[in-house]
Amino acid sequence: MARIAPSIFITLALTLSCSKAFAAKSSTISDLRKNLRSQERVLKKINHRIISLEKSLGSKNKDYIQILESKRTIENQIYKNAEKIEKYLVVVKEEKEKVKNLLGSVVANSLSDEETSADLLTKKMMAKALTQKILKLKAIEQVLELKQKKYKEITDSFKGLEENERTLLTVIENLENQKKEYASQYVEVEKKRTDLSAEISSLKSKIVYNKSKKKISSNKTLVNLRFSSPIEDYVAVEYGKKGINFKFRDRQPIKNTINGKVSFVGSLSNYGNVIMVEHGNQTRSIFLGQLKSKVKKGQSVNAGDILGYTLVNKKSRELAKLYFEVRKKNIAQNTSLLMDEAFVAKNNLNNVNI
Repeated sequence: MARIAPSIFITLALTLSCSKAFAAKSSTISDLRKNLRSQERVLKKINHRIISLEKSLGSKNKDYIQILESKRTIENQIYKNAEKIEKYLVVVKEEKEKVKNLLGSVVANSLSDEETSADLLTKKMMAKALTQKILKLKAIEQVLELKQKKYKEITDSFKGLEENERTLLTVIENLENQKKEYASQYVEVEKKRTDLSAEISSLKSKIVYNKSKKKISSNKTLVNLRFSSPIEDYVAVEYGKKGINFKFRDRQPIKNTINGKVSFVGSLSNYGNVIMVEHGNQTRSIFLGQLKSKVKKGQSVNAGDILGYTLVNKKSRELAKLYFEVRKKNIAQNTSLLMDEAFVAKNNLNNVNI
């Protein structure tokens, strides 16, 4: 298996050690951003190496195709003509021997004293004709032997192509293995980069949350309800002045947060699919984004009931998002301040060190 460039390993080792160091203590946004830039540099190096390997693979595959085409051409020449030449040589040699024997017989009989001059003339003409035929057969035999020699050379070149083919296949296999290793590293580092980006986003959102919490601590909120998280497996959350963006990787159920009735199921241009649930007292919750609904308008739903499922584009490098918002009298609330204690505890919103 091909060896990976030491510089990549060193960079990866430094990056991983940085990740462990950051995990061991309370990270700041500055620390995380520095680590994020380091991950991005590693990704760039790995990506350049993958591109280089793909170019080499493209060139070697092109050479391999040319070898296969050359082999196919030679195979046709060998198998169509080599056997014919061998058979023709055998036939020509046998015919030449027969003519020689016949010529010897004619010459021997021409020595008889009882033959007339006419007989001698006839045998002389026969001997001449047989001699010319022998010469023609010899010429044909020489041509066939030259062709046989030529196809022997072609056969040898075919063996050389087979050897080149085996060597090239080994090179291609090694390049493929290198590409797989780099691709695996790329996926791993990309995941770390995404996680770091999500962590930075979460820390920034916690600042917003704490500021909002302090700002309205003396004011009475419009909504007295407390909402649970609509999804369980998320990488990060972004808190705005209104709703919450949940970032996730995998398909999972979207659960209703508080008992209510589905008031809308559909889609909004440029926003995605939408589910709205009325909770009474002019309060509603909104689920918007990459989702597929499993409920209908007018359907009663309890807390924890499945409203639908998240949708994930496996080809995208970015995390999928689900937006959750609470409205009172059609006025968007600061939803992050309306989440229940389980959500607050899971996201460490009461203990933020920046």
